[in-house]
Amino acid sequence: MYEIPGPDEIKKFMADNNLTGADIAALAGVKSRTARSWVAPSGSKSAREIPWAAWMLILILTGKTTKKDVFKMVDDWKRQVKGRGIFERGAAGRPVKDEQ
Repeated sequence: MYEIPGPDEIKKFMADNNLTGADIAALAGVKSRTARSWVAPSGSKSAREIPWAAWMLILILTGKTTKKDVFKMVDDWKRQVKGRGIFERGAAGRPVKDEQ
């Protein structure tokens, strides 16, 4: 559920939850054209991968997960990558204070 879905998985999610492309666009806060690109066949000129954050927002707003679960997963991921230089520097290369 927390992996980025492909077009077929998004279409199945939409069918299972009685959602249209316009519904998905509204939930994610994007234009219908953008949502259509997420369900376009892989390899087609208009196909785009749905951003992870947009997918999580759709899952939260449809009640398939909670904000708390998503934040916990992000925190777990941040702990896993700590020390790899991903979160140690902020804007303009300034060190970021660890909040824990």
